[in-house]
Amino acid sequence: MFVYVDGSNRITAYNPNDMSGNTGWYEVQETIGEPITEEHGVPIYKYRNGHVVSRSKAEIDADIPEPTPPVPSEMEQVKQQLAEQQVLINEQADALIELADLIVGGE
Repeated sequence: MFVYVDGSNRITAYNPNDMSGNTGWYEVQETIGEPITEEHGVPIYKYRNGHVVSRSKAEIDADIPEPTPPVPSEMEQVKQQLAEQQVLINEQADALIELADLIVGGE
């Protein structure tokens, strides 16, 4: 069996065919099967001293990407813009009321 090893010695693929002429592929005696990654797509095996070795939980956890915040929908973006505009309108209205009070009240 041949395994593909990335720059961090993580096994990211395997192939039962002879891959010896291809960069990044190494022959191993161990047989590995699916899955070779955990639920986030992080490899669970590494290549060390010519063998397939399970990666530790700490190694796997270190490679789990930070979740990206969801992109707001178009409707949510419009709602946010309207809310921001409403705040500005309220501020302008308050300023006009204060100005009118000054003019009418003479204060």
